[in-house]
Amino acid sequence: MSNIVQQVWRILDSNPSIRRDLSLGLINTSALARYLIKENKIKGTLDGVIGAIRRYDHGKHEEVFSEAYTLLGQTVNLFTRKKVAEIALKKDEDVQELLPKLFEIIKYIQGDILRIMQANESVRLLIDEKNLEKVTELFPKNKILAIEKDLAEIDIYIHPEMQGTPGILAVIANEFAINAINIVEVMTCPPEMLFIVKGEDLIQVHDVLNKLCQS
Repeated sequence: MSNIVQQVWRILDSNPSIRRDLSLGLINTSALARYLIKENKIKGTLDGVIGAIRRYDHGKHEEVFSEAYTLLGQTVNLFTRKKVAEIALKKDEDVQELLPKLFEIIKYIQGDILRIMQANESVRLLIDEKNLEKVTELFPKNKILAIEKDLAEIDIYIHPEMQGTPGILAVIANEFAINAINIVEVMTCPPEMLFIVKGEDLIQVHDVLNKLCQS
């Protein structure tokens, strides 16, 4: 397979909106080829790129996304929460020793939230803003890397089959991107999928997900 074909196919693989329009016959192949050459600086002839587009098997992707859309239409429930804060902490022994004390502050029985995520260099906490002062007082200032307030959480109770279905997250992320919505964090804890976004985007996010999950 030529480098031109591989390059064109990689571009189409990474662009679900173009793939979908191709599968529906909504895109002029010659116009798409010119666009790809210009935007991606493809060093090939127009005929070569057109040939690569025509040989592209977009059906393999559409089957995956079609099933994902179908299952999303069977979503059980959507729940939202305002006034969420994220705290980024240094990942070291001092922080590890202090983390258990969080459970003395966070009251699950009162509906408080506590999400803890760890990466290679940091530990991130998602909490209610009302608990922000108490939580930040728990950790030395030099252990706190960043604090972000005015976030919102969307909790999706997914259909059981979604756990083993490819494309679910990709479909949601694509819908968010189309609507210019940035995802701050995403977590899964079956049967729930959690998205953290800016508080100002909450109404739009709820509208997008509501339409997607009832489609």
